[in-house]
Amino acid sequence: MISCSTSHNIPSATTSGPRTIIIARDTISEIGVGGIKSWYCKDYITEGPILVELGYFGDPTFDGIGFILYDGGYSGEPTLHERNGLDHRWDWGSDSPNYSFVITPDGTGLYYDFSTVPKGEKTKPSAIYKCYQRK
Repeated sequence: MISCSTSHNIPSATTSGPRTIIIARDTISEIGVGGIKSWYCKDYITEGPILVELGYFGDPTFDGIGFILYDGGYSGEPTLHERNGLDHRWDWGSDSPNYSFVITPDGTGLYYDFSTVPKGEKTKPSAIYKCYQRK
């Protein structure tokens, strides 16, 4: 049973064994999805605690599916994931993709909020992060 309390440094929903994450109330084990490839991201200037983690699953059955975890924890939301050239991109949100996150090869993370941008218009990143691939 998972405790109701939260911790910002727990990398897994379980304390031992394979890493597990919770996506939209579903517990997902890295074993069942062919492994998890992910990047954790911190504030670009101060670094500080982990603010978000983005990733995708190793099993080709889950191609195009990714996730975002919030606040250094182990729970979050499903996303669409794609690789564009050398960049990784995640899109999510209820009204078409409202939000996007792009990680460039040098580890720069760019967060975009399209929720208030008129359809078809461009916007600049709302926030910039330093991202590190989880080993």
